[in-house]
Amino acid sequence: MKKFFKKIGEIPSFIKENDLEELLFIKRFGIPEKKTKIVQLRKNNFHDMPAPIFFLSTGRCGTNWFVYLLSKRRDLKVFHEPKPNLGIQGVMMYDYLKESNYSLDEKIKNIFKEIIYIAREQYFRYSYKTNNRYVETNNQITFFAPLLAEMFPQAKFIHLYRHPGEFVRSALRRNFFSKDNADDLKRIKPIPGTDDFSKWKEYSQLEKSSWLWNETNYFIENFKKSVGESRCYAFNFNNLIVEEIEGLLNFLEVKIPRNLITRKLSKRTNVQTKNQYPIYKDWDNSDKIKLKRHCKELASKYGYQL
Repeated sequence: MKKFFKKIGEIPSFIKENDLEELLFIKRFGIPEKKTKIVQLRKNNFHDMPAPIFFLSTGRCGTNWFVYLLSKRRDLKVFHEPKPNLGIQGVMMYDYLKESNYSLDEKIKNIFKEIIYIAREQYFRYSYKTNNRYVETNNQITFFAPLLAEMFPQAKFIHLYRHPGEFVRSALRRNFFSKDNADDLKRIKPIPGTDDFSKWKEYSQLEKSSWLWNETNYFIENFKKSVGESRCYAFNFNNLIVEEIEGLLNFLEVKIPRNLITRKLSKRTNVQTKNQYPIYKDWDNSDKIKLKRHCKELASKYGYQL
């Protein structure tokens, strides 16, 4: 923090002596170039804010790698898991959408928008004030995508996905859907009245994680249809090559030198080292059949062999 104070020099007059939150956001975004209040940004429907970028995914599919790449642009402020991460609230959003058949009444919709505002308003405000583009790769916001699309007409969305066998392997190594995993509160489950809900207690951890991969990606597919191709870009993390990355960057209107992309490709991030589990090709055939039962259709659409 001493280095930070030395760098910015005298604290701006609009920062109160004890306002550590403001200092933290200046550290994250830089010195503001202009002033605004969140109320004013809302009135203008956030049109004055640089077009934000939201990554939608299951998680465990390369989001952290894109943080490292995109952070090389100074005009992009990239957050992997800003606080609060909205995990539990995202599950609530999913439940309401499913139960209402994706037809939320305006009162419920506005309540959930307020949840987003209160969780992210400082990020949005400083994005405008510093003229930097806000990027969130946090998978917990995935089920807020329909509301984010309404709130930010200029926003772009990246659908990031990965082979279901690789995702499930990672999920099992992190002990998804186990008795002692508190983070399972942040993971969706089948809603009452569905076939999967009635079988959920019988499902193994592998089957539950397979359902999670399929249901999350199916949700994102429906969202993409609702907002159109001009706002969404699908990226297969299993095809992480320079040309594909440049295609995504072109869609986002972001320029990063090819030599920097190549250098980043040689670096792995957020690699899991604990709780070994066989790679997909070495699974028992019975486990492969369980995964296929949930993921076959979408896996085929994405060009994956199961």
